[in-house]
Amino acid sequence: MQLTKCHCGVSLAALDADPLSKRMFVLYGVVVAIFCYLASGLFVRQIIQHQKFINLGQRQSHRRILKPAPRGNICDRSGILLAGNRPRFALVAYLQELRGEFAEEYRRRVRQLHASGTAFSPDTERSQARISVLEKHMRSLAPFLSQEISLNRHSIDRHFTQSPLLPYILVFDLPQNDFARLLERLPVDGPLQLETQTARIYPRGTLAAHVIGYAAPSALPQDDGSSNDGFRTFSERSIRGRAGMEEACDVTLRGVNGGEILLVDPSGQRKRVLHAREPVRGRDITLSIDSELQLIAEEALGNEIGCIILSDVRSGEILALANSPTYDPNDLTPRISQENYVALTEKGAWMNQALQGVYPPGSVFKLVSVETLLKYGIVNRHSTHFCDGKTRVGNRIIRCNNHFEHGNLPFAVAVAKSCNSFVIDCIFSLPLQAFLDEIHRFGFDSPTGVELPHETHHFLVPSPQWKKSRGYGSWTDGDTANLAIGQGFLLVTPLQINAFTASLATRRERTQLTIVKAKEAVKPTALGLADDAYEALLEGMKGCIAYGSGRRCQLKNVAVAGKTGTAQIRDGQRNSHLAWFTAFAPAENPEVAVTVMLREPFEGKSYAGGSDAAPIARIILDAYFSRRGN
Repeated sequence: MQLTKCHCGVSLAALDADPLSKRMFVLYGVVVAIFCYLASGLFVRQIIQHQKFINLGQRQSHRRILKPAPRGNICDRSGILLAGNRPRFALVAYLQELRGEFAEEYRRRVRQLHASGTAFSPDTERSQARISVLEKHMRSLAPFLSQEISLNRHSIDRHFTQSPLLPYILVFDLPQNDFARLLERLPVDGPLQLETQTARIYPRGTLAAHVIGYAAPSALPQDDGSSNDGFRTFSERSIRGRAGMEEACDVTLRGVNGGEILLVDPSGQRKRVLHAREPVRGRDITLSIDSELQLIAEEALGNEIGCIILSDVRSGEILALANSPTYDPNDLTPRISQENYVALTEKGAWMNQALQGVYPPGSVFKLVSVETLLKYGIVNRHSTHFCDGKTRVGNRIIRCNNHFEHGNLPFAVAVAKSCNSFVIDCIFSLPLQAFLDEIHRFGFDSPTGVELPHETHHFLVPSPQWKKSRGYGSWTDGDTANLAIGQGFLLVTPLQINAFTASLATRRERTQLTIVKAKEAVKPTALGLADDAYEALLEGMKGCIAYGSGRRCQLKNVAVAGKTGTAQIRDGQRNSHLAWFTAFAPAENPEVAVTVMLREPFEGKSYAGGSDAAPIARIILDAYFSRRGN
């Protein structure tokens, strides 16, 4: 067979038969495939994933420093400052800028240890080197400081590891004289610097402490809402509200954080600031509290255990809310000592008695019972009741609060004299569920909703279902009698009693109390009590002040409508009396409601609403109306 030749002189058959040529074609194909793979990978990373790698690079080289904003002020209704800010001076060390000195001191210590043949732990020596360097710097400043500074090794190590870009606080709160002396001596580019921040101050001291609360530094990190970019974030210690309105309005008062975005080198040291934002100060809060009335209420309360609430019945604004025992929030910020914390805990100063304490209300609760009886027509202003000083409920004898005047008592006198027999005998003419529904209607089974935090939910309106579920047996007539006179299982807060009193004053179902000025009022529901029935109730409440147990709350030119109450509670093996008084004034055109609750301190004295609580209420009411010229 004749073979043809290609133009290069090599036959095609020979080429097909050459194994080397086949391998070269395969090699060329592999090279082309690898080139295509690399090119596509380069295209994906350079074009498609370009932004992703830029972001990764930024995350490695960028750091965010958050700085808290100054808190807003808290003022009373007239603009008097109750909580504000003061400058706080701190001596700080930038540990990153001392890394060279730390390393040099570490090497020096290691050389000494090697020379002496002493075994050592590298971590321990690094830690000790930091302490030595900082102590050296502090010794040069000691003559200008009025206090001796001790360094905490574990705190420094933790800060150096976890927050290297933030300044380490050597002195948290420098006296102003120390700050002035150091300001002249510290180099502007040195590792030790002075910083000015803000600390909380309460210029009126203990005034309205439970209302205002306090704010203190928190270990919780700041959050400025921009942390989703993935930058590693360091935050200076924020100031957060811990009680009262400082806690309730913390977000409003806290403002908007400022901060910086830094460019750092591979070792994490600061190179330059890329972006900075100034903090935005928090918004101010104006309370409904009247400082002058608040001070009078607190002075009237003195060292008693208890509370006073004065509210404007028309708006629901709380004008004064005094608690005792109390505290000075200046002692709690910027830090609270363990000794102070234990002392305040032992005397019970943390509790806001008005909304966190639950107590049997005693005879002030008879106003609920009488209102219910009037509403359902069981009694009216012309009703009379025969009282012989006691009433029998089952096998139990309940004595009457009216120890002197018995016989046929007109309705208003029975209310004014707080006749147990009248209330108990009449309540059995009413279905129990109707009575419970009326109690619930006035809000005794729910919090008042005031803006202050930690309002208790431990109040209790007992019922047959509740009693049975607790294993206390079936409901008895004795339980109904106890409920009608504010004893037994019933537990309420003083704030609930004040809200109820304000509701009676304005003839509405429920009063929404507020501690914030100019808050929009909730449209109330009418009380639903006929004019004649309401006049009867009002006559009995005025009689309590005119000739009943509330006589010590009489005012010269203002008629007061009120009710006293005395209840018992058990504390361990001892019984304690509670003295209650609640009222509104003027009786015919009410403006304010006042509620006083005192708890007997187990010192041998028996407290009563008329003798102990009513005179205190008179002081605050007299102060309120005296300013009007009454």
